[in-house]
Amino acid sequence: MPASTHSPSATSFTAANAPVRLAWLFYPLWLLMPVIGVSLGLRTGHTAWFWITPAFLFVGVPILDGILGSSSRNPLEASVPRLEASPYYRRLTYACVALHYLALILGAWAVATQPLDGLSYAGVALSCGLISAFGIVTAHELGHKKGSGERWLAKITLATGVYGQYMTDHNCGHHRDVATPGDSGSARFGENLFHYLLARQLPHSTFIRPWQLERARLARSGKSPWSLGNQILQPTLISIATYGALVAAFGFSVVPYLLAVAFTSYFFLGFTDYIEHYGLLRQKQGDGRYERMRPEHSWNTDHIVTNVLYLHAQRHSDHHAHPTRRYQALRSFPDLPTLPSGYPGMFWLAVFPPLWRAVMYPRLLEVYHHDLNRINVDPRQRADLFAKYSRHPDRSRTANAIHTEPPARQLPAASGSGAYTCPGCGYTYREADGNLQQGFPAGTPWTRLPADWTCPDCAVRDKVDFIEVRSSPRTTAQGQNTLP
Repeated sequence: MPASTHSPSATSFTAANAPVRLAWLFYPLWLLMPVIGVSLGLRTGHTAWFWITPAFLFVGVPILDGILGSSSRNPLEASVPRLEASPYYRRLTYACVALHYLALILGAWAVATQPLDGLSYAGVALSCGLISAFGIVTAHELGHKKGSGERWLAKITLATGVYGQYMTDHNCGHHRDVATPGDSGSARFGENLFHYLLARQLPHSTFIRPWQLERARLARSGKSPWSLGNQILQPTLISIATYGALVAAFGFSVVPYLLAVAFTSYFFLGFTDYIEHYGLLRQKQGDGRYERMRPEHSWNTDHIVTNVLYLHAQRHSDHHAHPTRRYQALRSFPDLPTLPSGYPGMFWLAVFPPLWRAVMYPRLLEVYHHDLNRINVDPRQRADLFAKYSRHPDRSRTANAIHTEPPARQLPAASGSGAYTCPGCGYTYREADGNLQQGFPAGTPWTRLPADWTCPDCAVRDKVDFIEVRSSPRTTAQGQNTLP
């Protein structure tokens, strides 16, 4: 799948965005669905209304995706800076932060003060839990931005589902390790959803990796991981304050509700992680590094309804190429691994492993022409999967028998300019300024940065990729016709 084939089609800024501006209002309207459902349920006494939110997401949305279909329409690259600068799209995501809290508080009020039976209680908990889970979608958009204000809004949003560690793990861990065997945010071929969640995603992506990353960042500044500078503890403290306030206001009857909300958020992210890079693999190079993230290392879909509902996260290849690019400007590319449905439709395949195998195995094998050496394979099942599906012998046995150490990585040398730029997103590290957020005080020389350090803005490029600035910083424009 050569890179030259990944060229987006484009339409003018006006043509692509006049109707689409209004379409994005569907996202905040979706976040209000529990308000509608609970209100109608209490007014009519019909339990079904309390379940309208999950019913719409997992039944109605896949049907709408099937009816309305897909659109690969993209803005012209020359229009992207103007599109990204439009305050309309930013303000929409800012407003959504309050809607996540509205759903959380409404649900607590309903289960604590209204005469709900068990089925109605469960419907309210799942409905409001899904909106807290979609806080991850909102936080994903805000947390990738460079401004501290938007990153704080992401932390505040994540607090509704007690998932404050997400931003650390996703931005610094997943984007660095994506589509490699070591990434707990990338599911392996042969691995079913439930094993993936319990054995890898939940323990490693949720707890182990983000804590390791944050502890290392704080250690560079000589700070304790238990200090208030810990970016995992910050949103966690907001969660404790929020949940504590709800218990104080409504009593202990809301505790099962709050546990259900948090569980829904964790399951929601685990399921989403499972499908986004399933089985896809970056190949290891001669120097021991994995190849750079490429378009074919993410599953994509252009289904209209779910792309609005997920703020274009389903255009996943462009997101990984340009993590700081805003949702309204993310592009579709042809000839990429493509899901048969949007994420809610994929839910039904994932929770029924035989269906998943019947639909996704052929798609994954087609991407790599049935060569399992190029697939991220579950090591527990490697021999069986090779015997059943691969048209090529397992080269790992030969590689293990003839193992040689890779050559040392060549880092860019320091030669006096004191400034080094990420060729992917344009972030510039200046020795004179350092980067306190990363634990490097002013005056920290380039040579003191760890060899495995990655760009703090995009996490796509490693230290070895940075280019010394000899005159003025040169940033890589996001207006290019192919993905890197």
